[in-house]
Amino acid sequence: MGDVPPNPHDRAPRGNRRLAALAGLTLLLGVLAVLAPVKADAPLVTWPRAGDATPSTVLPLSPYRPLDFTATIPCETLRTSTAAALRTHAPGNPGLEVAARAGQARFLVDGSEILADPLTATCEYQVVADATGIRVSRDGALLVNRPDLLPPQVSELSTTGSVDGLEVALHTDARYESSPSAWKIALLLAHAACLVALLVLAWRRWRGRQSMSVLTIPRFAAADAVMVLVAAAWVLLGPVNMDDGWYLMMARNAGESGYVGNFVYMFNATENPFALSQYLLQWWGELGGWSLWWMRLVPMFCGLATWVLLRIVFATLLGRAANLRAVPWALLVAHLVWFLSYGMSLRPEPVIVVCAAAALLFAEAAYLRHSIGALAVATMFAALAMTASPSGLVAAAPLVLSVPWLLRWLHRQPWSGRVAAVLLAAASATVVVPVGFADASLGDVLEATDIHRWYYLSFPWYEEFEHYNTLLNTAGWARRLPVLLTLAIVGVVALASGRGGMGRDPIRRLLITSAVTTAIALVLIAFSPTKWVSHFHAVAAAPTVLLAAALLRSPLPRRAGPVVAGASLVLIIGAVSLSFAGDNWWIPFSDAGQRFGEHLNRDSQTNNLEPHFGPLYLRNPVLWIGVAVMAYSWAKWRRRRGEPVRVGPDRAVLGVASIGSVLLLVALFGYAPIGQAPGWTVARSGAQTLFGDGCGLADDVRVQLPSGRLGAPSAPELAGDFQVGNVLPTGPWSEPVTIWNTDRPDGTTPGVGRLVTGWYPLSGPGTHVTVPVAGLLAGQRLEVEFARPGGVVAQQLHPELRRSALREWQQLATPIPAGAQSVRVVATDQVTGARSWLAVAEPKTTESRPITELTRDRPVLANHINAPLWPCVDQVGIRDGVTDTPEVRLTADEGLPPEWLDNISYLEWGGAWMQTTREWTQTRLAAELPGGPPRLPWGNVFVVRYQLPVGQLPVGRYDLRVSQETRWGWTRLPTLADNDYPDISRNAGIQEPDDGNAR
Repeated sequence: MGDVPPNPHDRAPRGNRRLAALAGLTLLLGVLAVLAPVKADAPLVTWPRAGDATPSTVLPLSPYRPLDFTATIPCETLRTSTAAALRTHAPGNPGLEVAARAGQARFLVDGSEILADPLTATCEYQVVADATGIRVSRDGALLVNRPDLLPPQVSELSTTGSVDGLEVALHTDARYESSPSAWKIALLLAHAACLVALLVLAWRRWRGRQSMSVLTIPRFAAADAVMVLVAAAWVLLGPVNMDDGWYLMMARNAGESGYVGNFVYMFNATENPFALSQYLLQWWGELGGWSLWWMRLVPMFCGLATWVLLRIVFATLLGRAANLRAVPWALLVAHLVWFLSYGMSLRPEPVIVVCAAAALLFAEAAYLRHSIGALAVATMFAALAMTASPSGLVAAAPLVLSVPWLLRWLHRQPWSGRVAAVLLAAASATVVVPVGFADASLGDVLEATDIHRWYYLSFPWYEEFEHYNTLLNTAGWARRLPVLLTLAIVGVVALASGRGGMGRDPIRRLLITSAVTTAIALVLIAFSPTKWVSHFHAVAAAPTVLLAAALLRSPLPRRAGPVVAGASLVLIIGAVSLSFAGDNWWIPFSDAGQRFGEHLNRDSQTNNLEPHFGPLYLRNPVLWIGVAVMAYSWAKWRRRRGEPVRVGPDRAVLGVASIGSVLLLVALFGYAPIGQAPGWTVARSGAQTLFGDGCGLADDVRVQLPSGRLGAPSAPELAGDFQVGNVLPTGPWSEPVTIWNTDRPDGTTPGVGRLVTGWYPLSGPGTHVTVPVAGLLAGQRLEVEFARPGGVVAQQLHPELRRSALREWQQLATPIPAGAQSVRVVATDQVTGARSWLAVAEPKTTESRPITELTRDRPVLANHINAPLWPCVDQVGIRDGVTDTPEVRLTADEGLPPEWLDNISYLEWGGAWMQTTREWTQTRLAAELPGGPPRLPWGNVFVVRYQLPVGQLPVGRYDLRVSQETRWGWTRLPTLADNDYPDISRNAGIQEPDDGNAR
């Protein structure tokens, strides 16, 4: 038989089937990669180390409880112990304690006794704890079984008895430390290859209308150069975001732990599958360092990439109209309205905006050409945005607008084409697999999701008003403006709908479609789990196009009547006025040198930080009504002369507000470093760090450090309840000194009294006398008296009263007056009430020295607000389920509530460093950031001391061995999403209010 000629009508179904098969294979490989096994770390701690006669050590776990715990306690250890034979916690905190009292071996878990057993001559107890509960045995005989109890919390391993035969072995909970197995790597590579091949095949097969180019590349314009210059300058000048350090620390610690964990909250649970931006930050930080300014190059590139994509959007959709000279400038203004206030952030939003802009571009190109291939690429970018944060869902907004034409296209296709298109859409979304699940298992991702939902504050979609309430109550004027302008323009477009179609004007069409896309994006962001101000930036792509189009064409059609025009103008003027009613307030760190009002005074009753020039306040609607009247008069005059009118009242107000806000922001942040000179600023420090050998705040901060010893004092005078003794685990100085206190734990007296130390002769170096104090300091009277030839000079000490941490010393420094020969401290505890007490330690002479003398070669914990400003310190981390033990702690201040600064130990949200803080005693040093005009308190410097010896990994007072085990992707370990896990009911943590920015 001869060959049968091919039937051309069979080609389409065959092509559809091939594409469907490839899409199905991509989906299958993606699912298998998610379920494939991982190689999980299984760290094992054994204690004590062989030959260690004093093995007690700090061992702060994060998560707080080990996966399993086994302890062997010989009776000899119990009989020889002076306190606890074995304890896993600091006094007053949850954990396991085994002690001998009244001839019995007593076992306590979280302060509750679970067993009291008569202590015999020779015996051996064993405690075993795991997911099935806690069991105690003696010589192999089970004494108690408590399946209702979790493994004990561990912050230390300590004993006061004989260590012969004493053993503890525990597996720390490092469940998220995993790497892909060989099978998973093979599946990921195969999936990636299939996904790329699928998108190429779909692009070629369903390219749409052949007569149109998919994308149009715009010609270079002066606006492009301006955008590059502003973005580069904003790396130094731009405002610092409250969460910058949070995301930097997550990325930085990922190199230590092998996964992106929260680092501050939720027991350092993995951020997967929302880890795209942290992966970028991790790669960039490991490439060039961890300073704020180097890391800011990432959002700078994101801002420039978004600019390029939106320029292509305009060139592609406007056709010849894109050649108008006003187009790139309108887009520049609109882009900068968002970028200057939100864009220079290490949060995920800059990455989301890039992905959303790419999804918008390819979705619009797909509409113009009816190209399913372009729509598949848009779907891929929308899914990619979701791997940065849940708020990345907003990137799907342009896909919603594609549904009508897509349904018509599907109706014309055979069933093979419909099936292939659906499989193509699903397969395109599997781009989340290599990002969200490459080194994480499905079980771990599901568990981490439960943890975030359980411990972290979030709002359901129907409470979206909280989002806008936060914006209006806490955000400054520049962060209000882009959001409120967006809402106003969307409202105007909706108000004027039906009074004029798109016509043939491509700008008008772009205005309407971007308004609809923006409205959908604002609806989608309601499903994001948190509602803080920074999340608004995620929607910026479509609103930027909308604002630019509104600057080019009025949101109102030509046939709009006076009622519609008037109502629209009221919306726009209201949005602008409400925006400028916000303060010009830029904490943290960016407020120094800012204009408008007295920035050392945050009291709105006596100070006004709103943008204004003399009596002219930009929030005044009369000002913007005047702009509208001038524009209307100008337009009317031109019409009488028969000349065209291009700017009406609505565009005039939009243009003046948008251009004015951009120029005002550039002027304010350009002048701030000059106004604060020669003091420290983010911009000056950034220039030193990027173009020199600067180390951020470490170059300027100075602390009071001991410079010598005072002479031997005369006898002190103690009255009332003052007595000698330390009520905190450690003292405020590196060596022991005399401490006086009024603490009366039994409550028999009110805890008041007066201390007058002896006179300490002044000799040797030193410019200040520093006195450590602790306790409930509000209302107490603290003075330092200097004896001079002319008499006694008294100087009052002023402790920091906003801090309420009781396990903390404060060192209060006062300058030594000229001619002073001796000094003494006078302290009066005059506060009565339950648990009121005051402690005072011996003073020392100190002098101001660079903070680098304190931080050099010491582990440092810079908190999540200021960490990017300390790039040269040895930042501690979390790995193998154990937190490092810092010796110096650095926090921000600027009048922020202290609980925000201490949220590493916020128990209700699973503070990742809670166990570490339970073991330390902080001493707040006297520190300053000298130079320049007065500024808000810059921050705090603490020396951290531990009552027990500290074991820094990898060398500690215990042995740690990390093995690996294979774990299938669907495997889930015992959940941490339960209030019993951190023992919230028994030991409440710091109550932290909403800061408006935390993730």
